[in-house]
Amino acid sequence: MSPGSDTDTETGEELPTSLEDAADLLYGIGREEFIPVRDAMVKDVRKAGDRELAKDIAALRKPSVAAWVANRLAREYPEEIEGLEELGGSLREAQEKLEGDALRQLSRQRHGLINALVERGRRIAREEAVRLGDPAVRELERTIGAALADPAAARALAGGQLAGGMEAGPGLGEGGISAALGVPASGAPAARRDGPSRPTRVRPDRRAPRPAPEPDEDDADELHEDDTDDTDDIRDDQETREREDRERAEQEERERAERERREREERERAEQAARKARERADDLAEQAREASEAADAATGEAEEADATVSDLRARLDAAEEARRAAWERSDTAGRERDTRRREADRAREDADTAERHARTVGART
Repeated sequence: MSPGSDTDTETGEELPTSLEDAADLLYGIGREEFIPVRDAMVKDVRKAGDRELAKDIAALRKPSVAAWVANRLAREYPEEIEGLEELGGSLREAQEKLEGDALRQLSRQRHGLINALVERGRRIAREEAVRLGDPAVRELERTIGAALADPAAARALAGGQLAGGMEAGPGLGEGGISAALGVPASGAPAARRDGPSRPTRVRPDRRAPRPAPEPDEDDADELHEDDTDDTDDIRDDQETREREDRERAEQEERERAERERREREERERAEQAARKARERADDLAEQAREASEAADAATGEAEEADATVSDLRARLDAAEEARRAAWERSDTAGRERDTRRREADRAREDADTAERHARTVGART
């Protein structure tokens, strides 16, 4: 047992000494085991005297099916899950630099990784006899997508302690990640991996080009002859570049407007989901408080019942001892009675003998 840890005297198992230890255990077991194991842990921790920790453990939420699968993936495939942050950073860098080929390749890698992880999640669910329906699959896909979009979400997924899913978008942030975590956020910064969390953006060289060197006099005539053709080519190239620039600007404007529309819709959905999640969290917290009070009351009743049983057991032991003593006295009295009866029989026999002897003596005289 590690220094400072407590041990359940009934089971001999080591009790958690922090909320993080308890969450790490609970979010790694079977989903249907979560509630009974958590309640037993709360009882043991409370019995050990740490009522504050027991209250915190009681507030841990049972994970959704998608969150449970995500936690199992984080434990069974840690390298793939931790690689989501690196892949997400590469995608953002390609988007910022408008690197089309790299973006297409990374996008295919992104879809392939999500599909592979979802398929592994299906296998885990089948092996554990957990039904992973279409809504849960979509929640799992959104959670993995959020890990690709946000480094903090990637670290949260890798931690393996999710109680709900995550979704990429403006509403994700610290609040969205905290809402998905089973353990309340402590305020401490999350551990960062080595190296920058986002790639450094390379700024284009905006310095004015250096002037071309003056041509030698021997080349002046040749350059003059080609000047007209070069001017036409330059004008055509300039017109082509201007047209391409206009088309690119129009395309960027359309993409920007579409992106703003999607972000606005996602933000509205995220705010609505956050309100509902907060309301549900408040309801569950109230239910947890009531359940905690009921558990405390039941514990008091159980302790009183234990005291009553102990008293009755002591009285029963005393009655058993008295019964044994009474039977011993009864046996002793029975033996004494038999002895006295035998002595009385012998005395009567002696008296009869004496009487017969007296009569015999009298008859002789």
